[in-house]
Amino acid sequence: MKLSSKLWIYFIVSSITAVILFISFSLLIGKISRTGYTNETLETLANQVISEITHADRITPSSLVKTMDEYHSDHPSVQFEWFSTEGKILYSSSDRTQPYSFSAYSDLFINEPFNLWIPEHDVNLIYRTQINDLSYYLHLQVPSEAMNDKAVYFYVREWSAFFTLIVPFLAFIITPYFFTFFFFFKLRKRLKKLNEGLSKTTLDQQIEIDDQSMDEIGQLSQHFNVMSRRIHEQVTKIQEQEEKRKALISNLSHDLRTPLTNILGYADSIQNGLYKDENELRAHSKVIVRRSQYMEKLINTLFEVSQSDLHGILPQKESCNVPSMLRKILTEYLPVFEAKHIHIEIEVPDGSNSIMIDPHLIERVIRNLLDNAIKHGESGNYLKVKYMEDVKQVKVAIIDHGKGIPPEQIPFLFDRFYQGSQNRNKESFGLGLSIAKEFTNAHNGDITVHSIPNRETCFTLILPK
Repeated sequence: MKLSSKLWIYFIVSSITAVILFISFSLLIGKISRTGYTNETLETLANQVISEITHADRITPSSLVKTMDEYHSDHPSVQFEWFSTEGKILYSSSDRTQPYSFSAYSDLFINEPFNLWIPEHDVNLIYRTQINDLSYYLHLQVPSEAMNDKAVYFYVREWSAFFTLIVPFLAFIITPYFFTFFFFFKLRKRLKKLNEGLSKTTLDQQIEIDDQSMDEIGQLSQHFNVMSRRIHEQVTKIQEQEEKRKALISNLSHDLRTPLTNILGYADSIQNGLYKDENELRAHSKVIVRRSQYMEKLINTLFEVSQSDLHGILPQKESCNVPSMLRKILTEYLPVFEAKHIHIEIEVPDGSNSIMIDPHLIERVIRNLLDNAIKHGESGNYLKVKYMEDVKQVKVAIIDHGKGIPPEQIPFLFDRFYQGSQNRNKESFGLGLSIAKEFTNAHNGDITVHSIPNRETCFTLILPK
């Protein structure tokens, strides 16, 4: 059932229930609080008296007195009087004997019927009847304190006038429902928009719901928008990772097949004695060793990434002097610099304080950054390593004068399997900088990049003290 249908049912049922409860409680409360006379009860009492008197077989003064005394005994707060058209008193519970003059008779009706609801004024009611073809009057007088002070009087001379009061009453009843219906109509419209957004949301399509209100539905819409954006971003990342995975598989197939083919070819040549002399044998052996080392490096790198994803990176920190580590690493790289004709400039001061790090992880970070600088900055024939520190952190900057990095590639440098150059001639897996970044993050550090193409590129390792 639609929400609008439910709303109409609730509207009709609540209206009927409200009317029934209003009438029921009004009657119940009126019955409980009815402790005095009302115009209706007095008229009923007068009709009973007149009916009993007029239907008696024979009316005498004594029988009239006896009957009226019984009524007065049952209703002590009501004064009963019978008098003729000439004003002669036939019976009076108040022992009045003086006949009514016209002025005295008229005084009984001053402020009537307002005395019915005006406090501190006696209520006087006159009823006329025929007895033996003669007219007589029954007079009822009730003090104000004997009247029901909770009675409500509603007088309508004609029923047509009653309907004129129905219109404002219905307006009074329906107006709150109208505003409620209008509110729920807007509420239903917003819920419908949210429902449509949920039904249209897919993994490939991002849906935004425009609802700026701050109520619960508005907050739900905002949460939906955030959820939709997150799903879209995550799906995009998954798709990017899938593309990178496919590229990795393709690259690994190439990177493994080529050296494996070389190894098998040269191994077969050696096995079958297809070499000229010892020099050619040693050359073939060197190719096998070099290709095997390349494959070992590739497999170790993939294993390292796999272990990092499986178990996470938990640094085993100890006190370490970073400048001493830098000098040790650079000493090992000196033959590489000389072989590639790279001018090396080192600014590493002595006597620096030690910091708490995992030396094996940070050494791997520095080596990856050096390898990256040598590989991509070799054309500049220049490399600078600079150590800096302050009270909060230490920095290691590695600067080269190679071709540099285009600005649009910098945000992706630390993504796994990302390679800015599609040239596969170089032995690159697209994992070195990613591993360096992950190891640095495990130390609550960071790696920043600044590059001016064809001029200078600077990678800066930042570690907290």
